[in-house]
Amino acid sequence: MAIEEEQECECGEERVEWIYTYGDMVTLLLAFFILLFAMSKTEENLFKAISASFKGGPPASPFVFSGLPTFMENIEAALKKSDISEVTDITVDDRGITVSFSDTVMFAPGSATPTQLGNDVIEKFSRILHAISNRVIVEGHTDNTPIRTPIFPSNWELSGARSGSVARLLESFGVKSKRIEIAGYGSTRPKVPNDSSELKSLNRRIDILVKPDGF
Repeated sequence: MAIEEEQECECGEERVEWIYTYGDMVTLLLAFFILLFAMSKTEENLFKAISASFKGGPPASPFVFSGLPTFMENIEAALKKSDISEVTDITVDDRGITVSFSDTVMFAPGSATPTQLGNDVIEKFSRILHAISNRVIVEGHTDNTPIRTPIFPSNWELSGARSGSVARLLESFGVKSKRIEIAGYGSTRPKVPNDSSELKSLNRRIDILVKPDGF
């Protein structure tokens, strides 16, 4: 009888240890799925916020912009108040807020020297940038028509020079240089297919990207 009781006791201890291991595994799985759920909700909210910006009205944004929160909500009103009618497009995406200007407003064909109108447009836009502290990226874009001049051997050089010219203007109007970056994308990022002269004109542009806080 003593032997049987001893064996039953050993079997009971094995069952208890197995339950502890099983409980640890279940706890880890629960934590894992909670983490996945939290991440999916974040992505869902981000998607909804970005999608809402393309449905008309004031653009919504999941980002935090310091200094002037209403900049996102009323950017179109701010541009109209500044009388900047030369803006061709305003978009909000995962990079931030992008304001597009036509190259025909900013530059003469094949030139990277801002026109007087382009100078005035950037001066007005710089007043809006003074109201916030976010960093900006000035992006130059061209269509796919090749350019080969002694100054600009390709669209890479032209787009880069144009973005640099606009950055210098912003700096001259008081936007601190440490807030500004430049990029020249040539014809690699068209907004529309380069299928006609009208569509090509939409691809020739200067984009000023206002980045989210902390990026």
